[in-house]
Amino acid sequence: MALQGAPADAASFGHTARIVVGASERSCTGTLVSPRWVLSAASCFADATGVVQPGKPKVTTTVTVGRVDLTQTTGGAVRTAVELVPHPDRDLVMVKLGVGIANVKPVALATAPATADENVTAAGFGRTKTTWVPDRLHTASFTATGDASANVSLTAVGDAVICHGDSGGPILREAGGKQELLAVTSRSWMGGCVGTPATETRTGAVATRVDDVRTWITNTATPVPGDLTGDNKPDLVAVDNTGKLYLYPGTGTGALGSRTLIGTGGWSGAAVTHRGDWTGDAMEDVVAIVAGELRVYPNLGTGTLGSAIKVLTGLPTDSKLVNAGDINRDGHPDLLVQHSNKLYMYAGKSAPTPTVAAPVIVGNSGWDVMSLSAPGDADRDGRVDLLARDTRDGILYIYLGLANNLFGDRTEYGHGYTVTNRPLIAGAADADRNGVADMWTTVGDGTLKFYKGGSSIHGPIDGPSVEVGTSGWGAIKSIS
Repeated sequence: MALQGAPADAASFGHTARIVVGASERSCTGTLVSPRWVLSAASCFADATGVVQPGKPKVTTTVTVGRVDLTQTTGGAVRTAVELVPHPDRDLVMVKLGVGIANVKPVALATAPATADENVTAAGFGRTKTTWVPDRLHTASFTATGDASANVSLTAVGDAVICHGDSGGPILREAGGKQELLAVTSRSWMGGCVGTPATETRTGAVATRVDDVRTWITNTATPVPGDLTGDNKPDLVAVDNTGKLYLYPGTGTGALGSRTLIGTGGWSGAAVTHRGDWTGDAMEDVVAIVAGELRVYPNLGTGTLGSAIKVLTGLPTDSKLVNAGDINRDGHPDLLVQHSNKLYMYAGKSAPTPTVAAPVIVGNSGWDVMSLSAPGDADRDGRVDLLARDTRDGILYIYLGLANNLFGDRTEYGHGYTVTNRPLIAGAADADRNGVADMWTTVGDGTLKFYKGGSSIHGPIDGPSVEVGTSGWGAIKSIS
């Protein structure tokens, strides 16, 4: 990226990504902004008309993160891009990775624009003065000046220059001893780069600011609750009467696609749930209590599961659990575990080896007769809520999340949900993607129904429903 730019060190620039579009037909640079998303320049993916088509890349696109030396075969990760989300009016694109990356720390986003002649560092995998395809990340110094527009003007310090292959790379500022992503490289005069005519001597460049689109970046990168397959649609997990675990992919309408076997046996009697990333790779995982052990089953990218990670032992074998989401709002998923007529919260810590804190009682009595589910944020106040069905009379209650990490008094949410009429209940998060929490239930006749959430959490949702599974659901013993 620079005529005399220094090779970058992995500790400071591991978040910088090399992007190769197709069979090396085009290469760019990007920056890891969440474990499963890289931010780059939209122009890197533009078609012949200059347009970036959202969705799956038209050709295979490979993203390497965490390797400042591309000859490395260990450390970092190599991933395939599975989705492009271009910004509507800036040279920015979010690139979704097929599998998240837990061992590389994403860069922080700047919260303020560039000041006049601010000292910044640019990084990229592009050409240098003498090398067409470098195998190392290089960095160089520039001064940046922003204005009221989306552009940041870059002026080279010394003989620095931005070359082919650097597009999409990070422009970084130091703030409090830490790096912030200030802008993304967009275009350059490339004076002095190998392959540039000798008559071109200009070394200035333009980058696209990101401080004022942080919400767009964050919203794009935030996983959809309940989504195991990575398509931004909540899914259903079920255990059948032979002890097998199945994944039913959501369609975004409340209906489900054809099921996939993700657990070949041993799931009979297990308490199974899924809601949240437990391994730090921005992919929702499956959590279960099996024979008194609390286990996390890592999502390998499309809902298939890796080997179990044992988190806790010694729980009663008849414990029930629900992965409600981030109850205490610390950025990590939490669990609600029900046993001994009480309800306990286990605050989670997502990491390659996840952990839970000591349990806190959040319900003192009366919980043995309840079956629990996670509707998500039913009242849309930013806190997760709890759905509970009294198995004695079939009344469904909502417990709204409170600011103190507990739950408020219950409110009747529906009635007629007896274990005979509706054997199994599962909060569907927002399965039809309309912004309201939904629900799936099995029916006594062996079918599956979808209940579209109402406009108010205080009105019962036991009204109109849609049959989304025509038969065979009587053989299912648990759903989540």
